[in-house]
Amino acid sequence: MIKDKLADHLKTSLKKIDVTEKEINLDHPQNPRFGDFTTNISLRLGKKLGKKPLEIANQIVSHFTKNQAIEKVEIVKPGFINFWLSDKYLTSILTNSAISKFDFPSHHLGSNKKIMIEFAHPNTHKLFHIGHLRNISIGESLVRIFEAVENKVIRSNYQGEVGLHIAKCLWYIKYKISEKELTEIRKKSLQERMSFLGKAYAKGQVAYDEDEKAKKEIIEINGMIYKQSGDVLRLWKETVKWSFDYFAEIYKRVYSKFDRLYPESEFARRGVEIANLAEKKGILKRSQGALVFDGKLYGLDTRVFINSLGYPTYEGKELALAEKEFSEFGELDKCIHVVTPEQTSFFKVTFKVEELLDEKKYKNKQYHLAYEWVKLKKLGKMSSRMGNIVAADWLIDQAKEKILKKFNCGTDTAEKIAIAAVKYSFLKNGVFSQIAFDFDESISLEGNSGPYLQYTYVRCGSVLKKAGQADVRLTNAGGLQLEREERDLLRILVNFSEVVQESAKKLSPNLVANYLFDVAQTFNLFYQKHKILDVKEPIKNIRLLLTKATAEVIKEGLYLLGIKTVEKM
Repeated sequence: MIKDKLADHLKTSLKKIDVTEKEINLDHPQNPRFGDFTTNISLRLGKKLGKKPLEIANQIVSHFTKNQAIEKVEIVKPGFINFWLSDKYLTSILTNSAISKFDFPSHHLGSNKKIMIEFAHPNTHKLFHIGHLRNISIGESLVRIFEAVENKVIRSNYQGEVGLHIAKCLWYIKYKISEKELTEIRKKSLQERMSFLGKAYAKGQVAYDEDEKAKKEIIEINGMIYKQSGDVLRLWKETVKWSFDYFAEIYKRVYSKFDRLYPESEFARRGVEIANLAEKKGILKRSQGALVFDGKLYGLDTRVFINSLGYPTYEGKELALAEKEFSEFGELDKCIHVVTPEQTSFFKVTFKVEELLDEKKYKNKQYHLAYEWVKLKKLGKMSSRMGNIVAADWLIDQAKEKILKKFNCGTDTAEKIAIAAVKYSFLKNGVFSQIAFDFDESISLEGNSGPYLQYTYVRCGSVLKKAGQADVRLTNAGGLQLEREERDLLRILVNFSEVVQESAKKLSPNLVANYLFDVAQTFNLFYQKHKILDVKEPIKNIRLLLTKATAEVIKEGLYLLGIKTVEKM
């Protein structure tokens, strides 16, 4: 990657003036007229060495090794050093991009590291909603980005199928729904059965709040599920399967898959055992019949791991989950939990308890990626909503319906565009930013949207198809004077590998998303200002190569975002 090579050249120059620096900051100037890269190293060293930054800058440049990749080096007051990449270098890398040969550097953890990304996390007996959709979009993109930078990635998904909310749902079915009614419900579609479970939960919630007898019965059902005994287990297993089948359909629809689906019930008993071990080690303590972690000593909250009834809380089960995650796939270098910020205290405490149990296994190896909330900008009339929940499949279906009305395309293409519209709306924003989803904005061909990127890819393909050249090669480009728009497109295409590396480092798919938007805008400006086909060689070939490289960068970048391209729109 040219950025790394340039940093190495600067380090060599510094050694020649008896200065050693481990890190060299290189940035892209906001205005490309000031070069491709700039560094403030002279300003930093000026304070450190007590010299004038301009003097240091001149010394660095005088010892800078000349190479074919750098066309010009310039010093700007008060001591910035700007670098211009040569046209020869820029054009030399186009062929690789045009054949999808991308030189992605290793992630900062190092190549071939083993990373688990835990994402999606739906609870059974509930709809997979808009928040889950943002979660799975982030998680899927991170998996692909980490794989691109040479890491082994394990996809995991912790699915909650135990808890009081499920007991409330099952109580209503058991006590208020006849066997004949249930038989008819079993014949209905998966979506209808899920809708029924949601309504059953709502009815059970009311009963729990208003009827003491019902509340007692719900608590008993909850105990049966935890103990895996009692007459409710058959119904529990059946309705859990409905949910898992429903989730599987959504995972497939949004192009996600998992190496391991962790059901919450798997960790109840082991969670109690580990919590008891933590008590023996003095990590957890008894308080009013419960096992708790007193976080005051560590500046953390106090949280319950085993309640007074002897059941493990989410915290208790998390201990068993971590044990399984960090052993089932061998040693992990990092485990990233994609979960909303409301669980920040939960993770801080469980990470600390796990570290106290086994420092070597867990310390500094877990990270809570606290992505923010998402809602609809305009609620409108939503017949498929339950309460204030926006179902994920409803959201995609609505986007698809609007696309079918707006574009002349088939249902398969409309499905891909709808997934792109929804996912990109989430991913173009930083994970820590709250989102107000807007249908019109998400499907626009004129703004920062997934369909706009797909459309640009289609435009590139159309040009190449008309040219009749599926395999474009760079020939006779020596000494060719590039137009401003050609040079700007070249320069942005060069940055792809760097953007992917930064996206991995910062756990930020939005860097890739917004880079692709810049690529699309830059290409479309070039397309509007310059003819591609009706020009002579070698100009025609370089422009076709730019077009092919743009298409491949967009295709690869969209893949990293978990989005598919389309051939016609």
